[in-house]
Amino acid sequence: MILVPYDFTPPCDCAIQHATLIARKGNHAIQLLHVVNSDSKSLMRRDKISLKDLNDRMANLAARVQKESGIETGYEMVTGSIFTTIPEYAVESKAKLVIIGTSGLVGLQHLFGSNVMKIAEKSVVPDIIVQERPLRPHGYKTIVMPMDAGKESKQKTFQTAALAKIFDGTVHIFAALETDEFLKHAVDNNIHFATRHFDAQGIPYQIAYETEDGKRYVDQIIQYAIKAEADLLTIMTGDHRGLLDILSASETEGEHIVNNQAQIPVMCIDPQNALYGSVFTY
Repeated sequence: MILVPYDFTPPCDCAIQHATLIARKGNHAIQLLHVVNSDSKSLMRRDKISLKDLNDRMANLAARVQKESGIETGYEMVTGSIFTTIPEYAVESKAKLVIIGTSGLVGLQHLFGSNVMKIAEKSVVPDIIVQERPLRPHGYKTIVMPMDAGKESKQKTFQTAALAKIFDGTVHIFAALETDEFLKHAVDNNIHFATRHFDAQGIPYQIAYETEDGKRYVDQIIQYAIKAEADLLTIMTGDHRGLLDILSASETEGEHIVNNQAQIPVMCIDPQNALYGSVFTY
């Protein structure tokens, strides 16, 4: 099952579009989730509707998605906090993947930037974070996978490869440039591990490197993804170089990668559970 948190904003509609394509590829159902909190109550007061009316909206949405896509679609409304309810619901419902629409700086459930990253940090299920850019019909054909010296980078390879496999995609490895010989060796080993796995699966790939132009590694990742016209970025949540830069920065910078200017979707994978519940099989 693919879980889509829903807060009645356009990015969440885009998340449903992503879920529909992936569910069709993997023969999975879709589950919509609305977290009832103070923001929901503000919406009900504004629109002068009851909790039952809100439930009816979710029921109608699920029915419409199922009718239009032909994919089994359910829904549920749960009272709680988005930061704990979404990750917990994903585990309890045995979701294979969570697709979250990020609403920039606004949105009913405050699903934006650093808040979405906080949810991804707590999630043991892979998360794909999307903005409003429609998913291209070919799906995830071009995937950019940053690669640094962290041992967790190897775990990211399996999920990335599986995505590329089902969408007949190409993986662009964007490697960190290290001057320390130990770290450089670690990056090379990680690249070798990834390319060996891609070769075994018949997945085409390209390798590019961070440059010494003074720009942050995170900024260069996004610039490269834009140039490559990427359909997806894959990153690890946890304590490693690329994402650590993002999470330790200010809130404005923390929103940078998930709210990137090209609106490229970002897949977040927990290093401790990189193989957990993979929706992607091949």
